[in-house]
Amino acid sequence: MIKLSKQGISGFFLLSFILMSSGCVPLVIGAAAGVGGYAWVKGELANDVNVSAEHLRRAASRAVRDMKLKIKEDKGDRLTAKIVAEFSDGTDVNINITAKTERSATIAIRVGLLGDKEKSQMIFAAIQKRL
Repeated sequence: MIKLSKQGISGFFLLSFILMSSGCVPLVIGAAAGVGGYAWVKGELANDVNVSAEHLRRAASRAVRDMKLKIKEDKGDRLTAKIVAEFSDGTDVNINITAKTERSATIAIRVGLLGDKEKSQMIFAAIQKRL
């Protein structure tokens, strides 16, 4: 039988509180969510995709155009890409793509200043359809 002292229990709860307030726990939860889908961290939807950064950028550009968003910036190379667009209500959309390997990349989507999860999910779904 394991005996726990009051100090041990207090230390465990103190450590748990510190981790939760420092942002580590949301990152761990977000990373676990990213295994089967995407991660939502600090107002940004992020996901790893098994296609090249160039291919992902082309799909994201097509998706944004198909959604009738106004494109302000669309640039990239083999390793990184950035797309800045705008909804008709003036809300900004920032899409950043970073290559992880030759055949995989990370995409990060932020809608608005604080992030809009539903709109970010819509954009990501539109991109997935074009992959």
